[in-house]
Amino acid sequence: MNVRILHIVGDSKYGGGSYIILRLAQMAHAAGWEPWVLTTDPVFQQVLAENDISYTDCAFIAREINPFRDLRALRELTTYLRTHRFDIVHTHTSKGGFIGRRAAWNARVPAIIHTVHGFAFHEQSSPVMVRFYASIERMAARWCHKIVTVSRYHREWAMQLKIATPSKLVAIPNGLDPLRVEPSQPVDAIRRALQIRPDAPVILSTGRLATQKGFEYLIEAVNHLKRQHSQPFQVIIAGEGPLKDSLQKQIHRLGLDAYVRLIGFYKAIGDLYAIADLVVLPSLWEGLSIALLEAMASGKPIITTTIGSNLEATDQGRAALLVPPKDAPALARAILQLLSDPDQSARYAHLAYNHFVQHYTETRMLEQYHQLYREVLDAARSDTRCSGK
Repeated sequence: MNVRILHIVGDSKYGGGSYIILRLAQMAHAAGWEPWVLTTDPVFQQVLAENDISYTDCAFIAREINPFRDLRALRELTTYLRTHRFDIVHTHTSKGGFIGRRAAWNARVPAIIHTVHGFAFHEQSSPVMVRFYASIERMAARWCHKIVTVSRYHREWAMQLKIATPSKLVAIPNGLDPLRVEPSQPVDAIRRALQIRPDAPVILSTGRLATQKGFEYLIEAVNHLKRQHSQPFQVIIAGEGPLKDSLQKQIHRLGLDAYVRLIGFYKAIGDLYAIADLVVLPSLWEGLSIALLEAMASGKPIITTTIGSNLEATDQGRAALLVPPKDAPALARAILQLLSDPDQSARYAHLAYNHFVQHYTETRMLEQYHQLYREVLDAARSDTRCSGK
């Protein structure tokens, strides 16, 4: 049976969540289904084209709230969905999820699923903002049949906020294929290409250059570290985003140009993990970090923050060294601790890899999504679903 499925993303930039969507689309394609992705991001469009996945830019769903533009996107998307019949609409991102679910509901799409890669509110949000965005999520929950959270932590939080009933909320933690982090060339060649000294330990951090990733605290930590660690070291930050210029200015202002490099988007991500002696991810909030799973799959020692999904993914801190978010001195101490203790670093690396294999493989994630798709399709055919309630 040919099943048509549309993933709605909007204009969000290519990142960890996009990789999950790509793999879901490839899974559907392999099953003989017809997957489409609604994205206006040119990088994601290129990735989809390279992988023979169809995409559309039928509606511009911007990240920022703009009532007139958002209403236009809702009208355009509703018309598109009424014209191009889909069996499943699977929405992603906060804005894409709100407009996409409403449009799919208006168009009477048989099965509507939303994945929460991260709520619009988070652990750094004020109580007022949490209540405001939770009320919006409760409204949007009426326009779909299942809501997927990418960590159990966020499912529990959603239930506490009464965003939806427990039966509508499903936790499917992110997963990763270890082949994603396989290097494409020998370590020596990678270090030479990046002009890294043979004797310099490499501290790697990856992600979108945005507030949530906390890179400014890593840079501040390096300023502390350079006064405490006498040996040369190199910090590599890979990614693009709106804070690129301000982070580069911070590096220059603190005199850290010899220590910290922003290398932009790096396609062969496995090469970076291959040369990394330590991975540092100073996130302020996450759904469930793909970068963290990459580091675990690479078998690298990891320092990250004590946010809820990181605690879950690292077995409550047994598989990584955790520090409070926004605490640059603590981050510097943790880096120095692992650089100075190879045995402890090796233990963390071993525990991280084992925990990844047991809980965060891509095979497990895709099987759970495929089962969910079948469940919502079967419910739609038998008309036993709860009409959005």
